[in-house]
Amino acid sequence: MSYHCFHNNNERNHGLLQNILFIFADMKRIIATFAALAALIPAFSQEVWEISPKDYEISNSDLRKAKEIIKSNPGKTLVFPNPSEGAQWFPEASLGLFMHWGIHSVAGAQPSWAMIKGYRWNGGYRTRKEYYDWAKEFRPGEHPFEYLKAASEAGFKYAVLTSRHHDGYALWPSKYGIGTKQYLGGRDLVKEYVEACREAGLRVGLYYSPRDWHYPGAMPDEEFDVATRGQKRVLPKDNDEQYARFLGYVMAQIEALLTNYGKIDVLWLDGMGWDGIEDQHTEAIYSWIRSLQPDIVVNDRWSNVTNPDDPNGNGYRVGDFTTPFEGLKPTYSPSKWFDHCHIWTHGGGGWGFDKTGSFRPMSWFMEEFVASRSFGGNFLINAGPDKDGRMMPGFYSKLDSLKTWLAHSGESLMGAEVTPGVRFSNVPLTSRGKDIWYAHLERGFKGQASVLTGRQPKSVKCLRTGKDIMYAYRSGVLTFTLSDKDRSFTDDVVKIEF
Repeated sequence: MSYHCFHNNNERNHGLLQNILFIFADMKRIIATFAALAALIPAFSQEVWEISPKDYEISNSDLRKAKEIIKSNPGKTLVFPNPSEGAQWFPEASLGLFMHWGIHSVAGAQPSWAMIKGYRWNGGYRTRKEYYDWAKEFRPGEHPFEYLKAASEAGFKYAVLTSRHHDGYALWPSKYGIGTKQYLGGRDLVKEYVEACREAGLRVGLYYSPRDWHYPGAMPDEEFDVATRGQKRVLPKDNDEQYARFLGYVMAQIEALLTNYGKIDVLWLDGMGWDGIEDQHTEAIYSWIRSLQPDIVVNDRWSNVTNPDDPNGNGYRVGDFTTPFEGLKPTYSPSKWFDHCHIWTHGGGGWGFDKTGSFRPMSWFMEEFVASRSFGGNFLINAGPDKDGRMMPGFYSKLDSLKTWLAHSGESLMGAEVTPGVRFSNVPLTSRGKDIWYAHLERGFKGQASVLTGRQPKSVKCLRTGKDIMYAYRSGVLTFTLSDKDRSFTDDVVKIEF
């Protein structure tokens, strides 16, 4: 009996020991699995910004297109601005909405420039790893462009969305590079935007940066630190071939944007460049672009690389319209067609999403808008959506104010013509033909307005109130004063008819 019990106890003990050994073995396997996963975590977290050359391997046909551009002679000189009838809407458009939107919107960071350590325009330094990790959190909602309809109703005529900024993240499933193909299951945010523009009645514009700071070999590590940025580097022996491949990649992306979405009205480029390459084949590229979209309007930033420290760029201006007033109020008319782009928000995020939701006052907006139109340009004002593709409430309140102002004084700016001459007045002027001038009394203006008309006006009227204004006309000079009760201190427009 006792032996039997002992035997049974041994069996139980043996079984228990086996179970314990199995548990230890399982635990060992689990620990090993966790260790393996832990080892992979850095790789996964860096996978986004540690460049995979395979993402940028272009086909022979796309490489051949680039080499044909490099060798080509465009032949007859292109005419700028685009003389096509379908492009003539641009100079009268007056007001466009610029949207910088992408993975940077997750954190409300400056697009792309946030990766450059010590750069004064980066809006707070983020490492490349941190910056590109935002791709995992960029998950826009199903209806991200509802604000386009509101903008159209308020008076905007066209929109321009950043299809890809310098960071290289494409908002469409590009066959080359990184973007929604890898991180949003191939969702096409560009298509959604284009369809929303058309539904809202807005002309369709796409921003595209030929520069790609994620592209293999395009930006060495030194370029991401302002202390070492701009240092000369030894170019590889096959640099010309590498440039051709880069150009082929860029052309393939542009071709996709200009052939997959129907008519595109504006292409807003932002600087082509490759170390050691001087000739960017600008005329050939613009000729090729027009072959894809004959009515398109393209800016001057293919060869004219522009950065926040130098809005005037460091190349020569070739394009249908010029862009010398990035963040600067226009002071002259630089070309027949131009746009003036500026940032509407001012609480942070630069050109991207501003987490504070604060917008500059309407008095500021009107001063910039008046300056643009008085010299014959369009005002392209930027407001960055959040990561879901939505605007902050302040955006809609500003649209309401703009809509109210345009209802009574919009004729002085929307489609209006240039100033008859800045020397003719102590306030900004716009016009309609020879017989209608508009005098703009802006926020800071006080006292008497003086306009050298050289002829007696038939009427002088405040557009906001509809009231006739008492005036004096002597020796070709028209003078008048708006009383405080007739001032809104935003932009009070006086219409002068001859």
